[in-house]
Amino acid sequence: MRERTRVISRVALVLILALLLLPPVRARAEVFLSIGQPARVAGTNGDGLNLRSGPGYHYAVLVVMPEGTTVQILAGPQRDSAGNQWWNVQWGSYTGWALADYLAPAGGQARLGSSLQRKATFRIYAHRLGLVGERTANGHVIQPNDFFVTLPCSCALSSNGGQEFQVLVEYRGRRLVLPVWDVGPWNVDDDFWNPPEVRRWKGLPQGIPAAQAAYFDGYNGGKDGWGRVVASPAGMDIADGAFAALGMTQSDWVTVTFLWMVGDPPSPLPAPPTGYEDTVTVHPGERPPLDPVPPQDPTRYVHFPETGHNVPRFLFEAWERGGGWQRYGLPLSEFFREVQIDGSVRFVQYFERAVLIYDVAANTVRELPIGYYAPAPFEAWQPIEPFPDSDDRLYFDETGHSLSHGFKAYWLAHGGREVFGLPITEEFRVDLPDGRWYVAQLFERARLEWWPDRIGQPDEITRGRLVAELIVASGW
Repeated sequence: MRERTRVISRVALVLILALLLLPPVRARAEVFLSIGQPARVAGTNGDGLNLRSGPGYHYAVLVVMPEGTTVQILAGPQRDSAGNQWWNVQWGSYTGWALADYLAPAGGQARLGSSLQRKATFRIYAHRLGLVGERTANGHVIQPNDFFVTLPCSCALSSNGGQEFQVLVEYRGRRLVLPVWDVGPWNVDDDFWNPPEVRRWKGLPQGIPAAQAAYFDGYNGGKDGWGRVVASPAGMDIADGAFAALGMTQSDWVTVTFLWMVGDPPSPLPAPPTGYEDTVTVHPGERPPLDPVPPQDPTRYVHFPETGHNVPRFLFEAWERGGGWQRYGLPLSEFFREVQIDGSVRFVQYFERAVLIYDVAANTVRELPIGYYAPAPFEAWQPIEPFPDSDDRLYFDETGHSLSHGFKAYWLAHGGREVFGLPITEEFRVDLPDGRWYVAQLFERARLEWWPDRIGQPDEITRGRLVAELIVASGW
């Protein structure tokens, strides 16, 4: 065993040295904050967060805000020349700018879902695995200097000695590519790297482990899937050899890229619709074409002066047939070709309430299931017990959720399943900073809102501007 250990160490050392020569990849966790809401200093490993006089590292430090401090978001976000995102915040008598990487939504506040762009790189809290001599979920016996990680879903488990699922782990300039050989910590069914419409734990943004949400925000009552109180926000364990090679001496935040989610786009890229060869292409991490532009060729586009955007005529016809601004809202972007992180390509346009996706080959339009990207309390996402349908209430076996009273009447009168999709939460209350509140319910493709201060008015029940909110939260 001693000789075998030395051989493994030499191989690992060569791998480490090779990887350390690679240039660092800059990546950020996706954080969803909004002006007027509180946020919490998080992820500084106890060092605290500098509050600066301006949005950049070259501005003076006014004060160091301790880990766990609650601040108020005043303005932002703004990006500096290096692409770092900063929020203007207030802490006590101090007002300044804080780096977004170390701000998280304050506990108990509604949080938006994932960004509209899919990602494969996230910032995760990681522990050293230990457990030498024990057997992993794939049958491997843990060694003192092993190089692998654990993830909290059996859906991403490599075979014993296999490399089917690998991650790139980065920590303070050091980088390792490691296989996933065990399941944990905390949960066994948390595929947090997947987008919200497909991940198993609902109501969380892509890239936020359920344990992290439980620890910081009380998600699932602060418990894991087994009912245990979550005592740390860890979404990954790192085997001892890799932990040491990364230069880690204690649990800390690491940047993780899920390599099986990354792919190369086809070459050449799929062509835009005929006559629209000037369509803009947006690659992963790039900002969509959100800025207003002048009216384009009226034979090809319909211009909306309200937002300064142009809709291709073929998409405008689908928009108009489907319900126009009442269903989709006004355009918030230009039509563009989007290259996704997995290499797939789609043609999309953002509207206030919908993301419309155009299939060039089939000449059809579909909607992104935007409801899964929206915030709702954990309890609202939980399926309820079935019940017989009545005049007041309906139950949907497909999602385990119900529809009742005013929302039921509105849903039926305005297109039902075809327009909104099925309910994916129960009703819940949303409190606003100005003291107002409304009752909401999420559907696959919409959020319905009942406003008590509009009783008897035509807009007593409205459809939420989910895409507009997500764009603001993304800092675009």
